[in-house]
Amino acid sequence: MKKLILISLIFTIVISAQDFKRYEFKSGKVKYTSTGSMTGTEAMYFDNYGMLELKETKATLEMMGIKQVTDTKTIMNGKWVYTIDKNSGEANKVENPLYSMFPKGGDLEKVGEEMMINMGGKKIGTETLLGKKCDIWEIKKLMSKVWVWKSIPLKSEVNMMGMNITQIATSVEVNINVPADKFKIPEGVEFKDVGKVDLNSLMGN
Repeated sequence: MKKLILISLIFTIVISAQDFKRYEFKSGKVKYTSTGSMTGTEAMYFDNYGMLELKETKATLEMMGIKQVTDTKTIMNGKWVYTIDKNSGEANKVENPLYSMFPKGGDLEKVGEEMMINMGGKKIGTETLLGKKCDIWEIKKLMSKVWVWKSIPLKSEVNMMGMNITQIATSVEVNINVPADKFKIPEGVEFKDVGKVDLNSLMGN
């Protein structure tokens, strides 16, 4: 489960900020498909410029011949990430390892680029996906690439911990009405605190 949480965080690592807007749009919905070591689909909803975010993921992760099938709901609310696996009933709470790295203030695009550069990221080109021009960022320390349109990741490639995963958007909607209950933490669920993912160790710092 921790690996899936980490993968999810990497897919949204590009632009995030404390007391700041993560995305340039107030709300939205993006649908993705994943291929490689992890296959499946994901729907991502956000509101309040990304400070509230829900991911509904149905995926199969394969490592060393072992398959892990998950049907998860992941809710990010600022500092915390809550994950519920509908198949196993497992519910975890983890502190967002990116939260302490979030810069404050400034222009959204510049802040996002500064954060990427501080993580060792480098802009290596552009590509149009779904008719939207994306900047391509490579983060060698995380062995990943991210395609970003107006601060929203539309494609990610990750090659780490023996996994090769590509996630790509199939549709994008912005400034839509997203019901508030999408981001509600389910009542009666006991979340296990699994600690904080050590992003620095993964980055070799």
